[in-house]
Amino acid sequence: MKTLFLHVPKFNNSYKPIGDFIWINYMPQGLFAIADYIKQHGFETEIIHVGVEWVENRLFKIDEVLKDTEIKAIGMPIHWHYQAYDVIECARKIKELRPDIFIFLGGFTASFFHEQIIDQYPMIDGVIRGDGEIPTLELLTAFKDGTSLKSVQNLTYRDNGVKINEHTYVGDEKLVSELNYTNFKLLRHRDTYIQYIGLPFFYAKGFSKEQNFKQFTIRSPLLPVAIGRGCPFNCTWCGGSHIPQQRHISTRVGFIYRSHEAVIKTVKDGIAAGYKTMHTATDPEPVTQEYFIELWQKIRAEGIKVNWMFEANGLPTDEFIDEFQKTFPGKDSIIAMSPEVGNEELRLRHKGPGFTTKRFLETMEKLDSRGISTEIFFTYGLPGENEKIMEDTFKLRKTLMARFKHIRGLRTLSIEMEPGAPWQIDPDHYGIVTDRKTFSDFYHAHGEYGNSTYTSFGYYLTDFFKKPLDMSRPYEDFAERMQKIKCKRLCFLHPNPKKYGKPWQGRLLCKVASTLLKLKPKNYQRPY
Repeated sequence: MKTLFLHVPKFNNSYKPIGDFIWINYMPQGLFAIADYIKQHGFETEIIHVGVEWVENRLFKIDEVLKDTEIKAIGMPIHWHYQAYDVIECARKIKELRPDIFIFLGGFTASFFHEQIIDQYPMIDGVIRGDGEIPTLELLTAFKDGTSLKSVQNLTYRDNGVKINEHTYVGDEKLVSELNYTNFKLLRHRDTYIQYIGLPFFYAKGFSKEQNFKQFTIRSPLLPVAIGRGCPFNCTWCGGSHIPQQRHISTRVGFIYRSHEAVIKTVKDGIAAGYKTMHTATDPEPVTQEYFIELWQKIRAEGIKVNWMFEANGLPTDEFIDEFQKTFPGKDSIIAMSPEVGNEELRLRHKGPGFTTKRFLETMEKLDSRGISTEIFFTYGLPGENEKIMEDTFKLRKTLMARFKHIRGLRTLSIEMEPGAPWQIDPDHYGIVTDRKTFSDFYHAHGEYGNSTYTSFGYYLTDFFKKPLDMSRPYEDFAERMQKIKCKRLCFLHPNPKKYGKPWQGRLLCKVASTLLKLKPKNYQRPY
């Protein structure tokens, strides 16, 4: 038997300056680890990225993959909620063509909604909740031996109703360190994935892969490096934070690190495969940062030359900054920080590792004086914010632009409602109104006409604007008004993706780009 892992991105999206694009192109880091793990235990497997297959052949259909009669099981992540519609529709097509194949899901979104998915979507046979390497091996072993699925840890499946096995497996530091996250040989068309799927995470359909790389990425193949698992914080908007993880997704408490040796091997493997920049968005101890300080020292001792983009949850310490610059002196090495909003009280209320504006600016002074490149991320529309409070964000952005010359990116992005986030679980507590409460809500939101990835919120705030919302269409009215604010005062578009523009420059570029995009073909068909 053969097990196939399919990554299905959100295929239909549209945004004015980009045109039609594919979204969620990076695969979850754990997908490579799980595929390699079962390979090491004797199961034939392959990873196929449906978006990459389309990039290589725009006539690609999932039917082609299913001609392989050895395929008996297909695993598909719904890690990010944006994938919900496309994964289900791809699974529906697979079941029509090959009803003999067992289709199982994994990832944060699938784990959070496991019972609803099995109850309401008959094309899905099982969901593995939380950490998946050993449960996947147990599932495939049960298929091979013809035994019951009752003993497969973390599995929810259908058998005369919904069956929910006990959630007993949580990967520990030893096993997670031993996993191989860089077995790219398992991925079909791996060179295209490595060279052309980058940051930002979209792929514009009207352009070639070479044009996408030049115009829409940081122009450096970017490898997300697995540092560990879990999170000790509770950002209100995040489904991967501590409480959702512990109670609803993985049952993990806190955070575990992979060993330094394991991370260094991942980095070496990534460089050998063609990656030029390493990327981490995992900063579980923003006060001490001892793990990373020691990691930087060991990377330097190994003589590894590479760029690194480090997304800090909190603020980097002086020692961290010193060791980072010694280890990654290139201009394409970046420390990214997210003050989220200019209002300090609002930031401390919503952001797990919060910090004062004074401390943030002091950190920026240290980084900028040493010539270290930075990227700064803001958002807007948080509960408790309104038009007046939002002025604090405009002021802080202006301060940053005036004082610091080594900021590479100054970006403001909306936060879309996320499954399992504290404010999705208890919206009333946060003064938020949302219509995304069930898996089906997310499925329909990203359906045939759910193309507004960059402008949709999935919620609204009744008291954000002085002028009341149009309550016949409050979600749309809220999103449209917020988008107008973004275009007028927060746009950051620049023809060089390594830089950011001022709002007037971004609006001009948007107008020119959208005019040119009218000449591009549209109505691309999904490959399933």
